[in-house]
Amino acid sequence: MKFIHQFCILSLLTVYSVKGQNYLNQENPWVLGIGVNIIYDSGSLFDGVFNLKENYNYNTPIRLSLEKRFKDDYGFEISGSFNKFLEGKRVNNKILDKSVNIFILDGAFKYYITNKYLNKYRALYEGYFSFGGGSSFYDKTPATTANLGIGINYYISESIRFNAQATGKISIDNSLKGSNYIQYNIGLIIRLEESDFD
Repeated sequence: MKFIHQFCILSLLTVYSVKGQNYLNQENPWVLGIGVNIIYDSGSLFDGVFNLKENYNYNTPIRLSLEKRFKDDYGFEISGSFNKFLEGKRVNNKILDKSVNIFILDGAFKYYITNKYLNKYRALYEGYFSFGGGSSFYDKTPATTANLGIGINYYISESIRFNAQATGKISIDNSLKGSNYIQYNIGLIIRLEESDFD
């Protein structure tokens, strides 16, 4: 029985290693992201930046993303996030008198800057810049933003990375509810094989 367990474990590791090589050699992969988001929107860039209880929002903070890589140096990502501003929190320099749901849809181009000085097939991490735009829906009221961000993917396995990202979002319309804010994202990204879409 012990031999059977050892054989099964060895077989799984072999399959995982072979699959990992497929991910490594695959050009232009699709990348699925699953994680959480935290929103900082105190109405001031630095005032209250360390006041986590009042100025940061992380109630049901779900985030999903899908990215298409191009030549390893570039990518385009679409993402959807949900969060909730709770009553009593400071948002856009005002204390909320009722809770507000926020749903965010974004599109972003990414440039993986670390590929210029790291071996992209051996590096433990990859860093990138992102720019794009999106819409933030405050209880279904939309506000359009221009987005600039930085992020890092840290190696866990050939197909899985830990991702951390910070994105500054600048309101570009006259929405009464919309404002400038910073969104922090943390989670895992999974490089998908083409066969996953068959």
